Amino acid sequence: MLSAKQFRFLSALLVFVSMQSALAHGQSFDEDFSIWPIDLKINGTVIVCSGPEVAPSVVDRFERGTGGEDGKVVTLLLDADTNSEAFASFTAKYAVQFGDKDNPLEIDGIKEALGDATGVLILSSVALSNQTNGLLDQMRQSLKEVIQRGGVVCVIGPAISSLGAFRHDVIEHTSLLTQDLGLIPDGIVYWAYMDNLDRQTMYSALASKPHSVAIGIPKNTSLVLRGRKCLTLGEHKVTFAITANERQPYRIQHLADVSRKRASPYDSVVDLTAWRRDAIERQLPAFPAEKPPEPAIDKGTLFIVGGGGMPKGVMGEMVELAGGKEAHMVYVPCSESETVPDNHWMVASWKKMGVASANVFHTKDRNRANSDQEFLATMKQATGVWFGGGRQWNFADSYYGTESHRLMKRVLAKGGVIGGSSAGASIQGGYLARANPVANFDIMAPGYERGLGFLPGVAIDQHFSQRGRQKDMTKLANRYPQLLGIGIDESTALRVQGSTAEVIGKGKVFFYDRQKTVVPGKDDFLALGQGQAFNLNSRKVVEDRKHR
Repeated sequence: MLSAKQFRFLSALLVFVSMQSALAHGQSFDEDFSIWPIDLKINGTVIVCSGPEVAPSVVDRFERGTGGEDGKVVTLLLDADTNSEAFASFTAKYAVQFGDKDNPLEIDGIKEALGDATGVLILSSVALSNQTNGLLDQMRQSLKEVIQRGGVVCVIGPAISSLGAFRHDVIEHTSLLTQDLGLIPDGIVYWAYMDNLDRQTMYSALASKPHSVAIGIPKNTSLVLRGRKCLTLGEHKVTFAITANERQPYRIQHLADVSRKRASPYDSVVDLTAWRRDAIERQLPAFPAEKPPEPAIDKGTLFIVGGGGMPKGVMGEMVELAGGKEAHMVYVPCSESETVPDNHWMVASWKKMGVASANVFHTKDRNRANSDQEFLATMKQATGVWFGGGRQWNFADSYYGTESHRLMKRVLAKGGVIGGSSAGASIQGGYLARANPVANFDIMAPGYERGLGFLPGVAIDQHFSQRGRQKDMTKLANRYPQLLGIGIDESTALRVQGSTAEVIGKGKVFFYDRQKTVVPGKDDFLALGQGQAFNLNSRKVVEDRKHR
C-alpha cells in the first residue's frame, strides 16, 4: 500500500512524464535561440557619407537628430583636410572640436567631451591606422554610448573603414562596425564604392564573414541607418549584398535615394535586421524542409482568425476550452513599441468572464523573453494564449527560439488553447507568410519565413478575399509545394483540433494543396464555408462529422 506522500510523488511523476511525452510527440521544440540577432535595432541614428560632397538633406537630418540648438555636437577631425569646402561648412557650425592643433585627440578629452554629446561628426581624409589602439577603443566605447542614448553619429570619409573589427590592412576599404560598437550591426561598409571594381572584393569579405551584410557607398552618397531601417541620400545608389550558398546566388539590392518621387518602398528602404536574418538563414539547412511535419496538433485547440472582426462565439469557446473559471489567459500584442499598456480591452473582457487570471505578455528584448523568470512566469501558467494583430515579424523578432516560444508550445501540449487574428493568425503557421518589415505587399520575405509553428507544414494568410490575396498564395504554393497554403477571410476562423480544421464565420477559408488529393479548379484552391471541415493531412473535406 502506497503512503499518501508516495502516492502524491508518483502522481506528480506520471504527470511530468505524460507532459514530456506530449511535448516530444506533439509540439517539439528544436528552434535555436543563440543564432538569431539580439540587437534588433540601434537606439539612435548613424549617417555614413562617402564624401567629399555632402547633400544638404544629410546636414538637415544630422542637425534635427542632434536636437538643434539644445543639443551638443562634438567634431572629431581625423587627419581631415580642413581646407576642404565640404568639411569647413560642417565644422564651422560647432564649437567643440578635437583633432586640430588646439585640441589634439586624447583619450581623456574624447571621453569627457562625448559623455553628454547628442551628436558626433567624424571627418577624415585617411583611415585611422595611425591612431593608437587605446584611442580607437575609447572612440568606439564613447560612440556606442552616444548611439545608445539615441544620439546621432555622422562619419564622413575613410574613417568608416577603420572603426570596426576589420582593420584597413586586413580587408582594404572595408569596415565591420560590430555589435560591440553598436553602429551598423553585422555591416561591412565600403566607402567610395564602385560596383564594377569592388564587387569581387565585397564577395571575398562575405566569404570570411558569411553572417554579415556588405554595404557599398559610392562617392557623394550617404547611408542613413535609423533604428533598423536604411535609407540612401545623394547622387548614386547604395549596394547591399549577402553571401551565396549552394541553393541561392548572392542577394544584391541597389538602394535608391529615398526622396525620389514614386519610389517603391522595396527600392528605397532596406530593413537591416531582415537582411542579417537572411544571411544567417543561408548558413542553415533549407527552410521550409523538403518534407515538413504533417499539419496537425496532438493536443489542445487552435483558433486562427482572418482579421476584421471576431466570429460570434469564438472567444467564449476559447475561454471554456482553456478552463473556464480556472483559465489563465494571456494576450500577446503585436507591437513595435518597447512597452504596451497592461489594460488591453481583451484582458478586461476576459476578467469580466471571470477567468482565474488575465495578463498582457510583451517584450522586445529577446534576452528577457528567453531567461527572465519573472517575465516567463505568466506564460508558464497559461492555459489560453491570444496573439493580436499588427505586423507578424514582430512576434518572430521577440519570441522565435526563446524560452517564451517553448512555453507557448507547451500550452498546446498541456491541452490548452492558442488563438490569434490577422498577424496572430499567420504567426501560428510553420511558415510565416507576409512578414517583410518594409511593407506587406509580398507574401514571401527572405529572413522572415519562420513562424512559431503551432501548426506545422502550413503557411497562413489573412484578410484574404477582402485584399485580393489569392494570387499571392498561388505563388507561395508553387514555390513551396511541400506546404499547405491556407487563406482566411475576415470575420472568419478555423478551429483546429487534431488534423481537422473547421470553418467558423461568415467568410470562407481557402486551401492550396500541391501534394495530395485536392484537385485544383480554375482558381487552383478549395474554398470552404461555415460549418465545413477539412482534414489537413488527407487533404479531404470531412463528410462524416461524427468520425472526423
